[in-house]
Amino acid sequence: MYTYEKFNLRLFPWFLLIISLYLSIQGMYIQAALFGTPGGLFAVSFRGFKIDPKNKRIKHYDRFLWFYFGKWIEYPKPQYVTVTSIKLGVKRNLPLAIISPQSGKAAQSYKMNLVVEGKLRFIPLTRGNREKLIEEALIIGRLLGIRVLDYTSHEKQWLG
Repeated sequence: MYTYEKFNLRLFPWFLLIISLYLSIQGMYIQAALFGTPGGLFAVSFRGFKIDPKNKRIKHYDRFLWFYFGKWIEYPKPQYVTVTSIKLGVKRNLPLAIISPQSGKAAQSYKMNLVVEGKLRFIPLTRGNREKLIEEALIIGRLLGIRVLDYTSHEKQWLG
């Protein structure tokens, strides 16, 4: 069993905490508790995935305290793990502006996918730092007995 998990900060629960703070300043303590309790519980979470190679299944989950939300799905025969780069350019079709990790015209982001056979084609695993993703991809590759493709530059490289 392989587990990958990273810290996740959610914005909406912080608004609940701000409303709760305002309500408690106004003396409405019961209403403040109604807004503050879910805000406090869900403001900080962990996102991750578990791979069970024995039963050929994967689980993407969100973890709040010790509660896990997610379900197991079976995956077909894996072919390889890939780490790819994504350009975050100035022209993007998103509803809200995203702060780029670098200044300039375009910034790089990286994501890791598990490429499988069949209609599913690939399973997105996570996004993050290039070096950390390559390290995690090598661990997953050894666990599943598959190769790792580093597609973060113009030259494709097979690792491990």
